[in-house]
Amino acid sequence: MPQPPTPESEAEFVANAERLLRQGEPLLAYNVADTGLQRWPALLRLRQLLALALARSGDLERANRILAELVRSGVDDAETLGVLARTHKDLGMRAADPARRAAYLESAYRLYRQAYASSRQLGATADAYYTGINAATVAVLRGEIEEARRIAAEVLVVCDAADGSREAKAEYWSKATRGEALLILGDSVAAARHYAAAIAMAPGRYGDLSTTRRQARLLAAHLPVDAGWLEQVLRIPPVLVFSGHRVGRTRHEAARVPASLESTARDAIRASLAAARPLAAYGSAAGSADILCLELVRELGGETHVVLPFPPRDFRNTIGDGDWGVRFDSLLEKADSVTVASDYRGSIATLEYADLVMTGLGALRAEMLDTNLCGLAISDGEHDGTPNGTWSVVPTWERRGIPISHVRVPDSASARASSAAGEKPPSVPNPELLPDQFLIKALLFADAVGYSRLSNEQIPYYVDGFLGAVAALNRRTQHRFEHVETAGDGLYMVFDDVEDAAHYALELSAVVGGADWATVGLPADFNLRIALHCGPVYCGWDPVTGSPLYTGPHASRAARIEAITPPGQVYASGAFAAVAAARGIEGIDMRYVGRIPLAKRSGTFPLHHLQPRA
Repeated sequence: MPQPPTPESEAEFVANAERLLRQGEPLLAYNVADTGLQRWPALLRLRQLLALALARSGDLERANRILAELVRSGVDDAETLGVLARTHKDLGMRAADPARRAAYLESAYRLYRQAYASSRQLGATADAYYTGINAATVAVLRGEIEEARRIAAEVLVVCDAADGSREAKAEYWSKATRGEALLILGDSVAAARHYAAAIAMAPGRYGDLSTTRRQARLLAAHLPVDAGWLEQVLRIPPVLVFSGHRVGRTRHEAARVPASLESTARDAIRASLAAARPLAAYGSAAGSADILCLELVRELGGETHVVLPFPPRDFRNTIGDGDWGVRFDSLLEKADSVTVASDYRGSIATLEYADLVMTGLGALRAEMLDTNLCGLAISDGEHDGTPNGTWSVVPTWERRGIPISHVRVPDSASARASSAAGEKPPSVPNPELLPDQFLIKALLFADAVGYSRLSNEQIPYYVDGFLGAVAALNRRTQHRFEHVETAGDGLYMVFDDVEDAAHYALELSAVVGGADWATVGLPADFNLRIALHCGPVYCGWDPVTGSPLYTGPHASRAARIEAITPPGQVYASGAFAAVAAARGIEGIDMRYVGRIPLAKRSGTFPLHHLQPRA
């Protein structure tokens, strides 16, 4: 499948990162900025964009550290100070302790005011209205309404001065800033008009729109205004996850949606999509209904994100060489992203796993953009008994509370009746799939850092001290695992559920990080690195040891992640984060780290840093 060209120049890297941020893809923007910085480590704009991508993806602490380091080195432009101030503002709103909240907001206000005054003095109007409106917003959050209104009135004058200047290219932000200023001044009618004008001139800029909407909501919650209109004026279209039955091309496929009804199916799917107008759709690209859905989303101007259970070449073979295969090739070439859940063709669990990853990716994107996630299930209304496909993923959506639209293709029953005199093929899974000894499991690998430096005399301390502490945790934890192995410095655990795995990993990290290891005869800096992954693994019995066995490529992938995890941290694969999002786990923050090269030249992998939610 053709890949987009790799940026070559500094300007191309900057432009790509900025474009991805506008579109609401901060994780991808982070990857671009990080790759560019490996070639040009001193390029200020890429460092700013890296920090902004982190801030928009929720990793405020790391963004704050990057920007604070820039400021300490003497960088004091409006962009750097403004994004640093944003991290202080957001950290303040996240803080539970009133004193910490007040301190963060004081820092944010000071930085915004500094950048605002400097920008006005320099005549940099775009920088001035950006930093000025944010200074006014922080004043609102601090309860200083009159001061906020004084600054907001000044900002309106600055926006007027920006009109017609070279900086008017940032017209979206000028209009959105006017909306915020008027909201602070209490003129909701004029604010709504300017917000609507901003949205009209920035189609597809969902990242910018989500930032504007969050700011407007925040202001409305702290101002004496009626802002019931905000949700409609600043509406962001939903993100869609979809799954559909196949349009049959043979007698055996006729148990699903017959080929003669493709036109009917297309019309029914188009009507549902036209009502929702999703900004992006996540799903597979199996023959027929999935392909129809992807084609129609593109026709309506939405993004398409294809999630395949195994590599495209193998998946293409399940479709065939006819019209559907050609359309599959075209969709993959045009897709905004293609995710391959497993690098091999596996079992029914492989298909279920891809559905979870697809659902989770959609959920993460919707959360990032502060919009709704909705589901689309396309079928003939009859469950044929197969354990994968539409009838497998819909219960997951229902448990997650995702609103679902059902598209039922009419007259399919009568079309089936005319096929082979009512003969119905047996409901069996694809015979090329492996047996159901593969099950989706959450996998934890941990490594004792510095184990190889222990002396013979220290090994008993390691067994009694460290392994004893793990055993004590296992006796008291509420987050149960179904299998555990130890081998030298390694710990391998298997969980049936990603939520138990995530919480247990953080408990284990806290136990190790909070212990005084020197008192038990181990190095004072003794630590643990912990990695998490989720995927289908072979579940059986080891004929050599007679013990339970959980193995396969996904287990190897988890081990590769552990090898590059920083000591004292818990890292999880992007797939683990997606499955966790699909299942709606609570109490965990998963902050994107980037695409990191794995151990033993195993390629790069999107990773997340897990922390307890404050």
